[in-house]
Order: sequence, then C-alpha cells, then structure tokens
Amino acid sequence: MVCKRNKMKKSNILFIGIDSFRSDKCFGKTKTSKTPNIDRLIKNGVYFDQHISVSDGSYTCMGAVFTSQYPFQSGITTVSAYSKSTKIFDKFREAGYKLYGTAPCTPFFINLLDSFDEKENFSKPGYLYPLSENSKESRTGEIILERLDRIKNGEIKEPWFYFIFLTDLHRSVKYGIPKEYYNDEFGVTDYDKMVSALDIWIGKFLERIDLENTLVILTSDHGEFIPTPKIGHELTYIPELFEPGKIMKEKTPKFLHGIYSIGYRFLRYFAIPIKNQKYRKELTPIEQKSLNTRGHSSLWILPDDTVKTPLILSGNIIKNKNKIINQQIGSIDILPTIANILSIDFDYEKAEGRSVLPLINGEKLEEKPIFIENAVRRNPTKPGNCIGVRTSDFKYYRARNNSKKKVCLYNLKDDPDEIVNIASERKDIVEKMEKLLENIRNNSIRGEEIDIRETQRIEKDLKPLGKA
Repeated sequence: MVCKRNKMKKSNILFIGIDSFRSDKCFGKTKTSKTPNIDRLIKNGVYFDQHISVSDGSYTCMGAVFTSQYPFQSGITTVSAYSKSTKIFDKFREAGYKLYGTAPCTPFFINLLDSFDEKENFSKPGYLYPLSENSKESRTGEIILERLDRIKNGEIKEPWFYFIFLTDLHRSVKYGIPKEYYNDEFGVTDYDKMVSALDIWIGKFLERIDLENTLVILTSDHGEFIPTPKIGHELTYIPELFEPGKIMKEKTPKFLHGIYSIGYRFLRYFAIPIKNQKYRKELTPIEQKSLNTRGHSSLWILPDDTVKTPLILSGNIIKNKNKIINQQIGSIDILPTIANILSIDFDYEKAEGRSVLPLINGEKLEEKPIFIENAVRRNPTKPGNCIGVRTSDFKYYRARNNSKKKVCLYNLKDDPDEIVNIASERKDIVEKMEKLLENIRNNSIRGEEIDIRETQRIEKDLKPLGKA
C-alpha cells in the first residue's frame, strides 16, 4: 500500500530513464552485473517484472510514457507530434512542482524539456563514461551531480521533479567501460559490465537526495539486442570492412566521403548474407537472434529483448517494499500510477494507460494486452515493419499493413526465448490475438489532431541524426 503523508509535504520525484536497458539485465536469473544501488531501490520499493514498452525506438517509447497513449493515438512517432509529450508536466506544475531535466540534445528531448524551469540537453551522445578521456561528454555526469548537490544543500526548494535520461547502454559495438570493470565479476558481456558501471552513478545520485521524501522511478525506453560473446557485434557491423574503412575515410578528402559511404553500404549489402549463412551453421537460434540490429529497416521481429524493460518505483511513500510484481503492465501505465500515488490531478479519461497502484497495494487488477510496434532508426521518416500485441501467455505480431504477412506467434510460457513460431499450428490463437490487436487499434481513445507543420519540421531535423 501507499503511505499516507502530511498533505503539506509533497514527495519529490527523481525519474531516471536508462536508454536500451533490458529487464532481464536489471533483475532475474540471467543478470550477471553487480548493482547494489539498483538492488537497494528494489528492496525499498516495487519491481515490475513484466513491464512492456510500446516499441523498440526511443521517441515512440518515451512519448508513450509521457502521454499515457499508444503512438497511433498520440501521433508521436520517430518524426512527429513531440509537443504532445509535454502536456503532462502542466499537471506537475499545477501541483507545485519545479521541473528540472537533463537529456540528450535531440529534437524529441529538446521539446520534452522545453517548458522546464531548468534543463540541459547534452551534446550527443553525452555518456557518463566517454570513449575519450578528453571528450566534452564527461560534463554530463558533472551537470547532474551539480544539480543534485543544489538539491541536497537546499538551494533547490521542494517539491521538485528531476528527469534524467542516460545513454551509456545505447551502444552495441563498443562501450566506454572503466578499466576496473574489465572483470567477469561485473558481468559476462560488455553490456553487463556497463550496467555495473552505471550503478555506481545511480549510487552517486541517490546519496544526494532525501530518500525519505522522494519517489524514485527507474525505467528504460526499450531493450536491446546483446550480441553473443562468440561474435561480439551486430550482424550489420562487419569489422573486416568497417575498421580499415574508417582509417581510409580519415585519410580521404571530405568531398569523397559520400562516395566512400555508398561503397561501404554496397560491400556490406553483399557481405551480410554471407556472414548470416555462416553464423546459421555455427550459432544456436538464440545466439543468431542476438546479432540483430534494433531499429534497422530489415528487422521484422519484436522480441522481449527489445520491448521488455525494467520499472522500479521506490521510496518511503511505498509501504509494500521489496515486492516483485509479475503481472504484465505497460509503459503507458507509468504516469497514471505516479499521479495516483502522489495524489496529482490527472486526466485519466484522456489516457489509454491506467494506474496500477492496486497491484502495489496487493489488490487484483485485470491484466490488459499491450500494443507493440517496430520503429526505424536509419530512416526516421519510415514507419517500422511490424505491429503486434503481447499478453502474459502469447506474443503476436505481423506486417504493419498486412495481417497475413510475416505472422509470428510465440507461447511465452513454454518458449520465453521466442524461438519456435507456432503461427501455422495455432491459427485459432492467431485469430484471437489479431482480434485483440484490432480491438486496441479501433476502440482506444482518440488523440488530438497531429500538427503537420511540426511533423515536417521534425523530419528535417531528424534526417541527419538517424536516431530511434
């Protein structure tokens, strides 16, 4: 249950988003990282073990969090309607909160933080652990700690809402892991080791705030494919081409870089199928799946690797501590739940998500299916290939514009790794899941009209970024 607090004393809010953080790498049997600070948050709060994001792309995911609507409702895609994601903050401001934010310098996050009282959009990529010691990225951590010190010293008055978005896990080829973490004690893969390293920063954040009067939310936008250590990189990354090509490009005049890029893509186009055929003979199906590239235009799958993410709600205001909730919920439920916990006015009738406070309090709440979709990173003006729906028992997805193409159905109870597609054997379940999908799309609340001018402006800004 949620503790009753003095009405004059509002809980502060620390909202930490970690880009590309997978649920199974935060909590569970396959976790190999060392995370005492994240573990402490779970011990002092609740962890949702079946928290499902709406997509595998950052903007659609975080847009869904802050609108409590699916992308097809809010209109928030990789390229459009970013302003819809800011309206919830008016409710926090009306409740007396001062808003602070630190997030990447990309169009979505620039818009998200636009009305905040204080904000920084750090230069891309803004890692806490830069790849280069002399990089300007190192300022990101300093900026966050400086503000938290101001909070600790009372310079920033309560109640406050501080949104932080970290990007160190948003890499699959090379991570800026400190040397002291190059030890299996901190994880099997480089991804796991980076989780351990990030936990140190989480600890630095927590020691600067009053945990007795702060609700801490830790979550992610989406998950990630983690290449098997046998290969160490995604299928689309071919070191035999990339590394020599990178050296050649540095020695080539800039006016020839366009020709170089075309040549590299041409060679990679032919090299990938050859590599793929080789790996099919050498790797298990799970290992093969790990070599996919999230956000790539050739991606036709929506595994839990990319849509199942952590969600921790921690703080003194939550009485039922150290509780693991196994019922499926969606990222669209986060804001209604926070508003309910803190008694903040919220337009529940305009939200597709709902408060899951009853689950925290040990009460029953009917489980709802969650809509999921692909996003595209390399060509942000193009919608992703697949849409689908997930329940605790089954995962179903198919081609976005044709319900008969690329149909996949997985029994999540018997096949949690999503290896055996049973769509052809269980057409009865496919039919039921398609009805669930269409019901969500047709009967959900309707969002406001999309601003075409905003969409056109964002498309122009995004094309050189290729971000999802």
